[in-house]
Amino acid sequence: ISEEDVSQIFRKNKRRKAPGPDGVTPACLKTCADELAPIYSQIFNRSLELCEVPSCFKCSTIIPIPKNPKITGLNDYRPVALTSLIMKSFEKLVLAYLKDITGPLLDPLQFAYRANRSVDDAVNTGLHFILQHLDKPGTYMRILFVDFSSAFNTIMPTLLQTKLNQLSVPSSICQWITSFLTDRQL
Repeated sequence: ISEEDVSQIFRKNKRRKAPGPDGVTPACLKTCADELAPIYSQIFNRSLELCEVPSCFKCSTIIPIPKNPKITGLNDYRPVALTSLIMKSFEKLVLAYLKDITGPLLDPLQFAYRANRSVDDAVNTGLHFILQHLDKPGTYMRILFVDFSSAFNTIMPTLLQTKLNQLSVPSSICQWITSFLTDRQL
C-alpha cells in the first residue's frame, strides 16, 4: 500500500462520519492526510506482512440506533458499531485489492455488495427468469426467499477463509481477514 493510496483514502472520508473509539475525526484525516500517510502506510503494510490486525484497530463503540420512531423495547434498536476511521480506510484499501483479484470469479448472479448492482437488478433478473420459464406450457415455479438475520454477526471466520481460498485469495490476506474478524473489543 503506497503513501499516495493512504493519502487519497484519508481524503475521501466524509466529514459527517462519527469517529470511533480512538476519537480520530474525518476532518483530522482529511486535513493531515499527507502528513499521516507515510506513518500509516508503514503500519498498514506491516500489518499485512504479519497477517495481524493491531488490537487497537479492533476496538469499537456500540451505540443504539432506533429502527422506527415508536420504541417499545430493546428489539426496536439496531446496534451500530463505531470503529476507527483509520481502520475503515485500511479496510477500503484491502477491499479494493480483493475486488481486483476476485471480481471475475464471483457469481454473476450475486447482486449484494457489488458496484452498479442493486436489489432492483436482482428482482428484474429473477422476474425475467421466472417469466421466461412460465412461457413454456404446463410449467410452474416455486420460489423461496431467504433473509439471513444478523448475517454479519454470524460469519464463521473458518468458512469465510475456505471461501476466500476457493477464490484464490492469497493465504496471507486470508489470515489477515481472520485476524480482523477475531478478538474484537467493545
